[in-house]
Amino acid sequence: MTALELRTEIYKAIENAPESVLPEILDYLHNLEKPTFDKEKLDQFIDKVFKEDDNLLRRLAQ
Repeated sequence: MTALELRTEIYKAIENAPESVLPEILDYLHNLEKPTFDKEKLDQFIDKVFKEDDNLLRRLAQ
């Protein structure tokens, strides 16, 4: 299927969708636009690992 055909089918599906699900569809599409990489969450996770596993990391480094 070409991109144009896919867009046409998506448009048809949205046109036939109940009005109650349109906000969910819009939210889903907006989430697809966002990058999946969340630097802030990664930084928090790394900080947590360093705090919780400090001794283990020091032993592994030796």
